[in-house]
Amino acid sequence: MHAPTASSPSFLRDLFAGDINESLLFPYPATLDVRNPEEARTVQRLVGAVNDMLASGLIDSRRFDEQEGIDEAVIAAFARAGLLALTIPKAYGGLGLSASAYARVFGAVASIDASLGVLIGVHCGLGSKAIVLAGNDAQQARYLPMLARGETLAAYALTEPETGSDAQNIVTRAERSADDTGWVLNGRKHWIGNGQRAGVIATFAQTPIVRDGQTVMRPTAFIIRPDMPGFRVDGTIRKLGIRGSTQAELVFENLFVPDDHVLGEVGKGFRVAVNALNAGRLSLASGCAQGCKRLLDEFTRYAETRTQFGGPLASYEITQRKMATIASETYATDAMVGALASALDAENVDASLEAACAKVFASELVWRVSDELVQLAGGRGFVQPWPYERWLRDARINRIFEGANEILRLFVGLNGVQGPAEELKEIAGALRNPIQNWVVVSGYAAERVASAFGKRDRFSATLHTALRRHAEYVEKHVAELAKATQQAIATHRTEILQRQLVVERLADMAIELYARSVTIARTQRLLEERGANDCAREIALTALFCLQSGRRFRALRRELDSEAGVGIDSLRRDIAARVRAEGGYRSSDALLDAPVPPLPAWSLVRDDQQRAVERG
Repeated sequence: MHAPTASSPSFLRDLFAGDINESLLFPYPATLDVRNPEEARTVQRLVGAVNDMLASGLIDSRRFDEQEGIDEAVIAAFARAGLLALTIPKAYGGLGLSASAYARVFGAVASIDASLGVLIGVHCGLGSKAIVLAGNDAQQARYLPMLARGETLAAYALTEPETGSDAQNIVTRAERSADDTGWVLNGRKHWIGNGQRAGVIATFAQTPIVRDGQTVMRPTAFIIRPDMPGFRVDGTIRKLGIRGSTQAELVFENLFVPDDHVLGEVGKGFRVAVNALNAGRLSLASGCAQGCKRLLDEFTRYAETRTQFGGPLASYEITQRKMATIASETYATDAMVGALASALDAENVDASLEAACAKVFASELVWRVSDELVQLAGGRGFVQPWPYERWLRDARINRIFEGANEILRLFVGLNGVQGPAEELKEIAGALRNPIQNWVVVSGYAAERVASAFGKRDRFSATLHTALRRHAEYVEKHVAELAKATQQAIATHRTEILQRQLVVERLADMAIELYARSVTIARTQRLLEERGANDCAREIALTALFCLQSGRRFRALRRELDSEAGVGIDSLRRDIAARVRAEGGYRSSDALLDAPVPPLPAWSLVRDDQQRAVERG
């Protein structure tokens, strides 16, 4: 497997420069049964096995939630079915599924039970995947077969109390051992899925390396085992949702790791972390998309069954508005998952921005859909034994997993800005002496003119008449994103890194454009395969999504274009500064000022926080 490079094409990155690289979306990829019938049969078998476990009562989400753990019998059944071998190459006893096939199996599992999705995602998509991506032959031969058989679980220990999942700035340290045969790790990892029972763990620590004659600290990936001296599990944690899964606190106290357990190259651990997380974002988006489909099914069933004020809830327009919005946005999310999975299978494109977009969009959608279902069910949505409150609790983690959505928006926005910023920097230098640098300046001007007259700022693919108008708005909005990006760079220059509200809007605009583009591409393929008469549903879903997405895009653009947008950001910063200075809300109470006791003390360390709560 070859990881894409910074020069690999990216549909999202090109959008910020005003380019529509439609070759990366059109034609929309065929379904898996067309591309790889044998693999599709494997996926059907695996999904069928999970469905059988559910029907037999072996999978019982309510029980998992109450006991805060998954039964050992379920894990053993998963191993027998091959559900722990999904991403491991066939040469090591695995199934060697493509990104598309893995995403589909993961989506099915996660939509049935979110905690089982976490178990699979950590074992297959992170822990085992890190060894598949970065392990040498000896490491893969030693560990992958046992992981494929389910003899033990894999874990992925990146997150720390101080830095979260910021792989570049972790604080766990590794120093050379006294006998120079390995590394000695010291640090703490928390919220590590499968961590309390995993036999193989991919982890990360800062190591000293020499760069340009100076010693600097850079992350390195390691394979560790719980039988290594200095490894300790410091308990598991209780959670809002996904309670069937278990997350552990891991402590490394002079943990010796021999040299043959370095994963990849010393000082290159960041690359290992990022490549594993990109695949994880696809599977998470797939799980959210499949979850939305099941939630909409339940939403519809409840709305048709529950009668109030003389008719079923489904007969009222407000309920219908919610149904239609959920359906159209789920359709768009599904389209993003299909396009992203195909891109990751191709391995010749840089889909890191697309993966971030799909994860953000899908995770926020499944949260909204879960919330709407609780609202529809009223009191039953809030209490047990109805499952709606559990579904809501389980959905919440997705906006945090695989990178918090706020950070991913900045990742998308800043990476998108980078290309145009470099281009404008060159032009800005040339403009200081325009006569001597006329070739550069005139070449840039010609490029801008060519773009304005259609050099890749239009879809050249033949689109059905039902889609043409929506595509024209995408073309228009791509040009507006490019203009907004250039204005942001020119206005803020190096300060763009601190103008997170601007970057966030640019990212949201790009996410909307990506979602619309893949939705149009998917519907175009369906129209070509089935004809318009058999695609009335998909045409309507596309139309509603594009219309609502366009409105969101225009609202974001207006905030960037207008003085009002600048003003509201300034006002937000001013109020936030006051809140920070005053330690919270300090305006007088509208009814009566009455003192209340302060909240308990706060700590990054779980045990310190627990003691503070007990004292409070």
